Amino acid sequence: MSLDGVRVLDLSRLLPGGYCTQLLQAQGATVLKVESPAGDPIRRLPGGDAYFEALHHDKQVLTLDLRSPSGRDAFLGRVLDADVLVEGFRPGRMERMALGYAALAAINPALVYCAITGYGSDGPLARRAGHDLNYLAVSGALSLMPRRDGAPAIPGLQVADLAGGLQAAFLIAAALTSRSKTGRGRRVEVSMTGLMRSWTALPRAAQRAGLAGIGLTGDLPCYHVYAVADGFLTVAALEGVFWAEFCHAIDREDLRGRQFDPEAIEAVQATLRGATRAEWAARFGNRDVCVEPVLDLAESEDD
Repeated sequence: MSLDGVRVLDLSRLLPGGYCTQLLQAQGATVLKVESPAGDPIRRLPGGDAYFEALHHDKQVLTLDLRSPSGRDAFLGRVLDADVLVEGFRPGRMERMALGYAALAAINPALVYCAITGYGSDGPLARRAGHDLNYLAVSGALSLMPRRDGAPAIPGLQVADLAGGLQAAFLIAAALTSRSKTGRGRRVEVSMTGLMRSWTALPRAAQRAGLAGIGLTGDLPCYHVYAVADGFLTVAALEGVFWAEFCHAIDREDLRGRQFDPEAIEAVQATLRGATRAEWAARFGNRDVCVEPVLDLAESEDD
């Protein structure tokens, strides 16, 4: 849906809310980023100004002290004209400042209020401090990561933060659709831990059924990252037809029946190691083999 004309107040900090409002902005919304006098904590990370710019490019930025009478009044004036408010504070903080959903809806009943939380707004962990890695851990998602020196590997992207921002944007869009029929806004909430737990539905189903799971963490020859002469190739030939075509392309027809045999990984690796990414790309051409090179960030922009 187009969000042209939708006005968003972004009180959030760090990644989840900033990513959410970036998504809304991409659909046409106008976003006002509200910072405290101390600034968004993302600015204080190494390289923080670059991160801030990446998240908030082309957004309006306004510094307000919500604890001061003048800052509070200026903020409430913005709320009167806003369609959406996004915040990522621990549960109860906005209410303690008399700026929670009930207070703001009293002056703007059409407001869609989105709270992005770590652990939800109630329960024993609700007010606990946390970040992406903690949410992955408590949800069970981190336990599914491949092991590095015996411990679950930390993903290279902030999965829970980004998923939380995406889910928040989805819930906001749904609430705006509902508002178009009723004229009234509502409060929506994202628990990043709860969301990550929902993402573990398939491995949980496998566990309940007594199954080992599909094993998509590098344990299968058909779903693996292989070293080549100048980097790495990803092979994701899960379907039999793709695996058969892959084996044909690398002249290893003897491996066709070993798609899910972990001991075949070494044989595939020995075959792939001797050529470069470009040489393998030329060999595979447009065949349906589900193989792509691992690109670094600069290469991925040029691709």
